[in-house]
Amino acid sequence: MTTSAPTSTLRPSPWWTLAFAGFYGISWQIVALILAINSGYAAMMSIEDTRPFWHPFITTQCFGLAIAYFVNAAAPWYKTRPLLRLACAVAMGTAVGYFLVFLVKGAIIGEPGYRFVDMFSDSHKAYTLLSGFGNGLFVSLFFLIQFREARSRSELLRAEADRNLLSKQAIEAELKLMQAQVEPHFLFNTLASVQFLAETDPPKASLMLGHLIAYLRSALPQLRSNSTTLGQESALAQAYLSIMQMRMGTRLRFAIDIPEELRAHRFPPMLLMSLVENAVRHGIEPQADGGTVRLEARRDGARVTVSVIDDGRGLGAKIGNGVGLTNLRGRLAALYADKARFTLEEIAPHGARATVELPHEPA
Repeated sequence: MTTSAPTSTLRPSPWWTLAFAGFYGISWQIVALILAINSGYAAMMSIEDTRPFWHPFITTQCFGLAIAYFVNAAAPWYKTRPLLRLACAVAMGTAVGYFLVFLVKGAIIGEPGYRFVDMFSDSHKAYTLLSGFGNGLFVSLFFLIQFREARSRSELLRAEADRNLLSKQAIEAELKLMQAQVEPHFLFNTLASVQFLAETDPPKASLMLGHLIAYLRSALPQLRSNSTTLGQESALAQAYLSIMQMRMGTRLRFAIDIPEELRAHRFPPMLLMSLVENAVRHGIEPQADGGTVRLEARRDGARVTVSVIDDGRGLGAKIGNGVGLTNLRGRLAALYADKARFTLEEIAPHGARATVELPHEPA
């Protein structure tokens, strides 16, 4: 046997909620703007009105404030059929404003010709009613269009932010996959070298195995982290270069110059390794005499510059436009937008410099 919960009845909103709905979200700046617009209309009306200025001033303020109140209470920009709701709100505000004009000028000030009976018998004042409706509808329609354009821009910016967030998440997922791979060919080749040296030169095999352990000790923690530091990245690069130096012998030399105060600076994971691997693979290895790879980091005001410099073969026709460097630029754009920059330039007489500029982020 099943039972159903009793359906709760919706209580109607208290009367004061509806009565004061026109004051919702009103600030003194908005009130000042409405009063200024009303005063502007009064000034234009006074050009052809021979009566004192307070006549058109009271008329425009009564109409303008009443129309603004009802339009704000109706809030047509948040609902369906906004134009119909706007017209109805302006019509109600015009009627109330018309009544307020007779209340202020007739009942309060005692101006002749503004008895309540004249509200319906004086054709000239009826024209004022139609004029107030037309002007109120025009001004309200203008603000409605401005509001809808502002809301459209806001939604567009929000959608753009969502796309940027998704792009950043996709880059981070791609980074996780790249981190999980940990360059299997490099590991297999290194292990093969360790096995060969174990038979021919055991002390050297032990030294290479130590470099490999240092490499894995630096690389594996990054598999569980979304961020790393420049010091951790340089330690990983140093372990990699030490292994490659043992495999290439005197053909590879390297130097690392990173100030101690920058080692705790946040840095995108595996980004420095990508630049170091490119320098070795495309710059040093193809050159018979080998060369030197140098890592440098400097702080220049609000920016940190990290460079990987080699004196190898230099930039070929396709170097700089490969998938790896394209992904690198995409990662920087996703993580830092236009606050980061990557440059790759050739050095005379031969060699290349890859530079990453990031905003300085204190530890």
